[in-house]
This record gives sequence, C-alpha cells and structure tokens, in this order.
Amino acid sequence: MEQLKLLINKLKNSPNKIRIAMVMGIAGMILIMISEVIPDKKRAPEPESGSETTSDEADTFRKSTENELRSLLEKIEGVGECEVMVSVEGTTEYVYAQNISRYTDEDADRKSDKLDENIVIIENSSGRQALVRRVIRPQISGVVVVCEGGGDIRVNERVLKAVSTALNISSGRVCVESKSK
Repeated sequence: MEQLKLLINKLKNSPNKIRIAMVMGIAGMILIMISEVIPDKKRAPEPESGSETTSDEADTFRKSTENELRSLLEKIEGVGECEVMVSVEGTTEYVYAQNISRYTDEDADRKSDKLDENIVIIENSSGRQALVRRVIRPQISGVVVVCEGGGDIRVNERVLKAVSTALNISSGRVCVESKSK
C-alpha cells in the first residue's frame, strides 16, 4: 500500500503526468474492449431474438390443429382412418396493450404534438409481465388429408367441405387423397 502511495506521489510531481494519464486512459479503454470481445464462459448464450420460441409455438399450433382435424374427420361417415398434414405461414405474434397519451407542447413561436406509448405491465404471482391484448396465430396455407375413403367422390367432397369450413380456408388449399392399402 505504501508503494502505491509513493507511485501516485511520483506521478503527481512528474513533468510528464499528462502523458502518463493519457497512456493509462488508453490502456483502460483497451482492457474494456478486450473484455467485450472475449466471451464470458459463465454467461449462458442468449437465444436469437426469440426465434426458437416462436417457431416452437407455430409447430405446436400446427400439430394441435392436425390432431383436432384428424379427430373431426374420422367421425365423418366413410372417411375411416386418416392422416392430416397442415402447412402454416409465419409465427405466433403477440399484440400488447399500450397506454397512449397525446399532448401538445407549445413554445413561444412553435407548437409540436407529442405522443407517448407505453406497454402495460401487470404484476401477478409469477412476476411482472406485459399485458397481451391479442395473440395472432400463424396463417394456415394448406392442408393434405389422406384417408381410407378418399377415393369415393362423395366422401372426398364432405372432407373438403369440412376442412375448408373448420379452418376458414378456400377449398383450393385442401387436397384429399385416398389411403393406399
């Protein structure tokens, strides 16, 4: 500790103290830059902007839609056992509730309108989280149904109508085929 005090006193009385301070400052900045470049092994890698979560949610949505549709179609007369594949576009999107306030700011010779938008945060037993106003599911882009009765034109038409009605998609996006034996 004594040596440190002596070193500081020498630096204070040195004619090159400005140069020494600059060198120490540059050395400090270099150390900071190096610490940002070298990865911290203790820190867990951050997921890329939630892309895994949203694709998992879209996959879950697709699979649950396929299961519900399969269950529904197998109850239709003549369909028999079937397999369903649903294609989706996009990912699950969340729309959060916001507090929006508008006000006019007037100075001596100018007037400006200002808008503040803040996401509503709620507290519950699991902590603080944003209030979700609406969840937008991925868009269904197509459906393929392979069923035992798919070769019969009447069954084919009933399946086509049921799928397009249940999923609110055009019948052109639905393909019904007969299952091979």
